[in-house]
Amino acid sequence: MERGGEKDGSFIFPKDIMFYYELHLHTAETSRCGRSPAADMVKVYCEKGFSGIVITDHFINGNSYANDPAVWDEKMDVYLRGYNAAKTAGEKYGLPVYFGIEYTHLGGNGEDYLLLGLKPEYLYAELRDCDKWSIEYLCDTVHALGGIVIRAHPYREAGYIRHPGIERPGLDIDAIEVFNTGNASDEYNRKALELAMQEGKPWTAGSDTHHVDTTATAYVGFEEKPKDYAELCQFIRDGKAYVIYRPKKAVQ
Repeated sequence: MERGGEKDGSFIFPKDIMFYYELHLHTAETSRCGRSPAADMVKVYCEKGFSGIVITDHFINGNSYANDPAVWDEKMDVYLRGYNAAKTAGEKYGLPVYFGIEYTHLGGNGEDYLLLGLKPEYLYAELRDCDKWSIEYLCDTVHALGGIVIRAHPYREAGYIRHPGIERPGLDIDAIEVFNTGNASDEYNRKALELAMQEGKPWTAGSDTHHVDTTATAYVGFEEKPKDYAELCQFIRDGKAYVIYRPKKAVQ
């Protein structure tokens, strides 16, 4: 995948990119590790000139308040609190807000995937009990529903990741997150970029932000504005996303 343009610090981007999107964002309403309310996040991204954001709160197999209820539908009601609050704020500020999931596949290890392009209502039927699925079946189902699967920070080391760096060659994912500001070391990002190049997968980047102070530090840009969420996902799948990584400064 070719990347050209002006080099600025640790990332490369073309000067004429006009449309920026955050693909990895957590809210205080849903993610236990979230520190800023959804409305505050939306306001900041609007002020920074973004064209849209995707809310990717931790799912019930991760660090989520949605774990608290016992019944599936009630869990999903809690899970959607952050997205719904962000959606309402987006309508107020004029910023498109899309629904996503950060799904932790435990399965004896602990790996994270961003699920994009899905409708929130799928949680109550088509994705019911998906926390118990194999990662292969999850990918197949997400694709059947018109969504995409992005491997998030594949080399991160954390307590719930018992074996960091499992690469899963041949898994039907659509892209790899090669820059993630939440990584404790840029070595994890370097390895993720190498993996994406080795497997010929499109690249994405995400701030993995939990607080307004860490917004817009890693994101994607497009030369053409996607007309809707489905086209945004298609652009990612087609390798049209430029990755932008600014760990020490945000978009002005």
